[in-house]
Amino acid sequence: MYFSNKEGKNISLGLTSGNPMHLWIDYDEAEKLLSVTLAPNGIPKPNRPLMSKPIDLSQYLLESMYVGFSSAIGTLVPSDHYVLGWSFNKSGQAQSLDVSKLPPLPQQRKTKEIPGLMIMVLVIAVILVLITIIGAAYIIRRKKYEEIREDWEREYGPHRFIYKNLYKACKGFSDKELLAAGGFGKVYRGILPSSNIQIAVKKVSHDSKQGIKEFVAEIISIGRVRHRNLVQLLGYCWRRGELLLVYDYMPNGSLDKFLYRNEKPNLNWLQQFRILRGVASGLLYLHEDWEQVVLHRDIKASNVLLDAELNGRLGDFGLSRLYDHGTNPQTTHVVGTVGYLAPELTRTRRATTSTDVFAFGATKAPLITNKSLYIKITSR
Repeated sequence: MYFSNKEGKNISLGLTSGNPMHLWIDYDEAEKLLSVTLAPNGIPKPNRPLMSKPIDLSQYLLESMYVGFSSAIGTLVPSDHYVLGWSFNKSGQAQSLDVSKLPPLPQQRKTKEIPGLMIMVLVIAVILVLITIIGAAYIIRRKKYEEIREDWEREYGPHRFIYKNLYKACKGFSDKELLAAGGFGKVYRGILPSSNIQIAVKKVSHDSKQGIKEFVAEIISIGRVRHRNLVQLLGYCWRRGELLLVYDYMPNGSLDKFLYRNEKPNLNWLQQFRILRGVASGLLYLHEDWEQVVLHRDIKASNVLLDAELNGRLGDFGLSRLYDHGTNPQTTHVVGTVGYLAPELTRTRRATTSTDVFAFGATKAPLITNKSLYIKITSR
């Protein structure tokens, strides 16, 4: 700003306006006072300087010396300053400048201004990119947990688990949570986040849509069976050709780990008896005491699971079939595990309660004899 003699007040002045300015620098040696006065070109020198500062310049002013200019504006101020003319006098007033003889100001450099429309286009483009990224992330995340739902599943709604919950419960089905693996699929340990209940999740490959309805219906029907020596089926989830069956978690694993894998300590006679009695009790309930006859069709040591108290529980009903009491089973498809199949099964191709009992006998033989089940297969 500068002081206007005419108006008697300070007036704002922009140094980056591009208009020529007149600057006076005076030093009073007697009073040791440095004064700087500024005004637009053509305005008489203001009576009040822009700034005054007491300072002793005697130590800087020598008998013989040169006078020149040195300045710097740095990189933060987007402006240029030019000295068009100057005069100097070491005593008294300096000679006035003839403004008409001063060279014209250099032509100002045109700064590239971004039009408002372009700024708007850039902002919209950035917003669209962000929306696309967020949308893609949402689709990928949703596809990750995508499930298949059919109309017929409404009947079994309460028994269906949300895949996302099972995925989190089993920590993304990581290998650290893997309990067992085989031809039937993989079994993972999990903890439901909502209730902190431990579960076992079996992932069964089932690519064919044909028959999945009947398979789920059979599984859910068997899931209604309640007995202390049967592993409880809690529900299922179907996703991308993969069926997930959710069971109660058995902390002591399967019986075969005690018999064949040397992963567990040996069982004493009382423990063995309690396990066999429990499995027999569960099998009797399936065959005679429930509202329908349930054929397990795959009784073996790896399907006998042990709870925290080492009680035997029959599990894995993936091959089971139901039929009414007093009727004959209709299935003619031979399934099961070699070594546990009754001899007549290969001839009649019909599973019965007797074939289940034979498999139970083959399961208990290693416990009674303390010898592993030896299976010899020969081809003719």
